[in-house]
Amino acid sequence: MTIRSIRYAAEAAALRLSLALSSVVPRGVLLGAGSVAGWIGYALDRRHRRIALRNLELAYGSQIDPRGASRLVRESWRHFGRITLDSFTIFRSPLDKLERFVEYEGLENIRKAYDRGKGVLLFSAHYGHWELTALMQGHMNLPLVLITRPLDNPRLERMLARLRERSGNRVIHKRSAVPEMLRALRERIGVAIVIDQDARGEGVFVPFFGRPASTTPTLALLALRTGAAVVPTFSIPQPNGSYRIVYEPEIEVRDTGNRDRDILELTATCTAVIEKWVRRHPELWLWMHRRWKTAPPAGQSRC
Repeated sequence: MTIRSIRYAAEAAALRLSLALSSVVPRGVLLGAGSVAGWIGYALDRRHRRIALRNLELAYGSQIDPRGASRLVRESWRHFGRITLDSFTIFRSPLDKLERFVEYEGLENIRKAYDRGKGVLLFSAHYGHWELTALMQGHMNLPLVLITRPLDNPRLERMLARLRERSGNRVIHKRSAVPEMLRALRERIGVAIVIDQDARGEGVFVPFFGRPASTTPTLALLALRTGAAVVPTFSIPQPNGSYRIVYEPEIEVRDTGNRDRDILELTATCTAVIEKWVRRHPELWLWMHRRWKTAPPAGQSRC
């Protein structure tokens, strides 16, 4: 047995133990522990703390002072600590019992999109509690295909996929994503996609907080090719520990025949929706990712 296989087995055992503990530890305790874990992560992970502070400088400039920026980054770390530990409860609990943790706004928007019968492209960001949103949507008999990046540990990957799929959703990996997404849309079901991370050289450049950001064109490509409905969704924690899941009205997809321009405009429109929600609750977004890592081509100073 190799060192790697021993590590993989230990990681899988740790996940099983965490899931088992979550069945006996009150959810409120886990949320509190997650908040503490996030604060520790903020204190110890200097690299990602610097990235987050730099992102805030790029996004807000002089609108935010250093003390306010540090406070916001700390709150972002605490939020992601909370949802990380809360995911053990979410994945372990019976689905009908999870309903008490969720309230909805705009359910008619997502149901109308499914009723159109051309599939649904449900987009969001690394914001709020996206794992809970996806799990509960499957529970509402509005199934989704989830696009994920496979973990290095195949044991953990299989375990996590089973947990994500237990409400009727289906997990597919990024490397085979486009054919599987097209298949899902032909089957008239939904595809969940996050579009808030740097897409490197494969992206198109659209404004995000006034700066050109490399953004995946996959959402727009699929919408224009299939006619699928494009629906934004975001989740916001409530003071009582529940989440408000919001489904916004369908985004208009304009097909003028100029494919490059249409892709750029739709991607910009969807990115603007994400920016709107980040501005509303900046502590709920993953500032620790280098969103503006990829620079636009020479001579392209703006979108």
